[in-house]
Amino acid sequence: MAAADSLRPIAAAELAERRRTVAAHLADRGLQAAVLSDPANVRYLGGFALTQPWMSRTRPTVAVLDADGRLTVVASTAVALDDPPVDEVVPYTAPPEMPDAVADLLARRGLGGAPVATERGHEHRLGMTVAELEELERLHTDRFEDAGPSLWAARIVKSPAEIDRLRAAFAACDRIYARLFAGELRAGESERELARRISRMMLEEGADEPGWVMLTSGAGSYGRLLSTPRQRVIERGEMVWLDLAARVDGYWSDHSRAGIVGGEPTAEQVELQSWVVAATQAGIAAVRPGVALGEVAAAATLAGESVPGRVGHGVGLATTEPPDVVTGSDETAVPGMVFTIEPLAVREYGMFQAEAVLAVTDDGCELLTHAPEAISAVPG
Repeated sequence: MAAADSLRPIAAAELAERRRTVAAHLADRGLQAAVLSDPANVRYLGGFALTQPWMSRTRPTVAVLDADGRLTVVASTAVALDDPPVDEVVPYTAPPEMPDAVADLLARRGLGGAPVATERGHEHRLGMTVAELEELERLHTDRFEDAGPSLWAARIVKSPAEIDRLRAAFAACDRIYARLFAGELRAGESERELARRISRMMLEEGADEPGWVMLTSGAGSYGRLLSTPRQRVIERGEMVWLDLAARVDGYWSDHSRAGIVGGEPTAEQVELQSWVVAATQAGIAAVRPGVALGEVAAAATLAGESVPGRVGHGVGLATTEPPDVVTGSDETAVPGMVFTIEPLAVREYGMFQAEAVLAVTDDGCELLTHAPEAISAVPG
């Protein structure tokens, strides 16, 4: 099942509009260019991915966005760029030459020493070393400002093509949950064995890349929220809590579900899950254009439960990104935003969550997650 293969490529016109939007925001802040190396940002503006070079970290690939929306990619000659839809490609030979190549490009554009930005702040990571950034700033003769606000001004609102990719990623994991809870979740294997099997399922169900498999099982283990699968063997009658993320054409999924292996949830587990589901649905019901995200968070907050940071977060080219759905936020929902609503309760006997992900529409929202919210009774 090749979900990504059925998606239309993101059009050149959309890429050009993204660049104009970010460039205009940079100009409003008095910035004349952005030097970007976070793979998600380069992909967002450039329309291409370079998984292997970015994973190796040996040959940084950098995108330079001018204030007029022109995008230039500075890349190693060893990197195969298959006709990327950009305005220019500037090659360099040896990895230490990257800062010189970028500084020379800025100088050639009349931007030497001009106010320039890069990824410095919230929810961003550089695709170059600190030493490379410092050398680039030295050559440029000025410290770079934070490009983050200008990037998020564009990336926070997803296009129809982006939402198509998110639908496909979430649908892949929904199908995995259906398989697991129909009987492919079983006692007698370790958490790590299950995680490896789920990673294979992600590819089978149409993902381009497995993202993560977080899971935990067994009494006393349900506080392991960001949990690495263990060698622990899953036993019959236990709750297995899972949080899965897969990628389709660069876009992430992220949602959690739980099942009882070879048994039924207890009345206590059913009651607590029903409480969490009701809070989640209250948050969904609060979503509409113009509503403050703090109101959505307040609607979904479980009275008396501690909240680990926020009730929800954005999803896109990064698995967690703005906006933050947190009590007190006055940021408002706008059509095209995609975010989670995921109130959580943890007890000795289980982790209780019904994570929902939605896209804000003109008159409400579209739910992107469709796996059953109740704790599943898994046969076997």
